[in-house]
Amino acid sequence: MPIGGLGSVVKAIYNLLSGTTNPDVVALYNNLYLQLEGVKMGSSSKQFARNQVGKVYFVNGGADGVTTGNNAANDGLTPANAFLTITYALTQCVAGRNDYIYCFNVYNQEPAYPIVVNVSHVHIIGAGNPDGHQALMVPVGNTAVFEIPLVGGGITGIEIAGFNIGGGAAHGCIEVDGAAYGLWIHNCSFGHAYAGGGQDGIWYIANSCCQSNIVEDCWFWGNLDGQGLLTQFGITAPAATAHLRQCTIRNNYFSKLPNGAISLLGDVDNCVIAHNLIGVGTDALGDGIDIGAFATGNLIAHNSAMRGRAAAASTQNPFQDIGVANNDNDWVCNQHNITMVEPA
Repeated sequence: MPIGGLGSVVKAIYNLLSGTTNPDVVALYNNLYLQLEGVKMGSSSKQFARNQVGKVYFVNGGADGVTTGNNAANDGLTPANAFLTITYALTQCVAGRNDYIYCFNVYNQEPAYPIVVNVSHVHIIGAGNPDGHQALMVPVGNTAVFEIPLVGGGITGIEIAGFNIGGGAAHGCIEVDGAAYGLWIHNCSFGHAYAGGGQDGIWYIANSCCQSNIVEDCWFWGNLDGQGLLTQFGITAPAATAHLRQCTIRNNYFSKLPNGAISLLGDVDNCVIAHNLIGVGTDALGDGIDIGAFATGNLIAHNSAMRGRAAAASTQNPFQDIGVANNDNDWVCNQHNITMVEPA
C-alpha cells in the first residue's frame, strides 16, 4: 500500500478514536503518525521512531485575539485542546521522554519570564503565524524569553526552533545559565523589529558549561541597519568562566551587530564555527568572529564578513584570535571582503 494510503488509514483510526480521553490511545496515535512521517522522509527505523518520540503537546497563546488555549480545562494533546502557556506545558513533560511542544498564536502570554526550560529531552517548536512570520516571543520586562538554568547534573537534549525571539535591554533573547548538553537552537530569529529588542541573541553566561550545542540556520539582527534591535552581540560567551566544548555554530546570518557577531572569550575548546555570513556592524577588529585567549583546538572555516559594498568601508580584520600566537586554533578559508584572510 502506498505511504499516502497508510496515512489515510492512520487518520481514519484516529477519527474513530477521536472521542477517547485515554492518554495512552492518543499517545499511540501520535507515535504511529510521527513514525509514518519518518518513513515518508526516508527514515524507516521503527525502533528509532518508537524510542525518540514522547508525548506531543500544543500551546495556543491567543495572540490572534480569537482563540486561546486553557491550562486548567484542556489536556494539550490536540490543537483544539491546547494549553495556554509553554510554562505549563513544560510541567506536563517528563525528562528523558522526548516530549514535543508545538506553539502557535504565541506572543507574551506566559505568566512570568524567562521561560525556564528545566526538563531534559524536550522540544519546543514554534509554528508559523497565519501571516507567514515565525511564532513571536516577546518577554514582559527586562529579561530573556528562554533560560537554560543552572541545575545539578545539567540539562540534556533541549531543542528550540521556529521562533522570532526578543529580549530585555540588558539580557539575551536566550540565556544559557547552567550546564546544557546537546542544546539545539535552529531556524530562529533574534532581535527582529517585530519581536522587540534584546542585548544579545544567545548569551552563554559566566559559569555555564555546555557540550555538543548546535546553533544553526538562525538570523541575528543588530540595531545598526534599521531593521534589527540587538544592541551588542549575536552569540556571546563573554566571561572566561563560560565553558563550551565540541559545540557547532554554522550556517547563521548576522546583520549589523554593534559589538560583534560571534564573540567567544570563554573557555572554548574543540568547537566548529563554519559557513556563517556576517554583515559587520562597525569597522572594528574582530567585529565578525572574536576568539579569546582561552580557546584551543577550534575549527573556524569558510565564514564570510563584509561591511558595505566597498572594501574601503571595511578595512579592519573582522576575524580575531587573541591567542593566535599559540597557534591553537585552525582558521580555514575565511573571507573578508573578497579576500581570504588569517585572523588578527
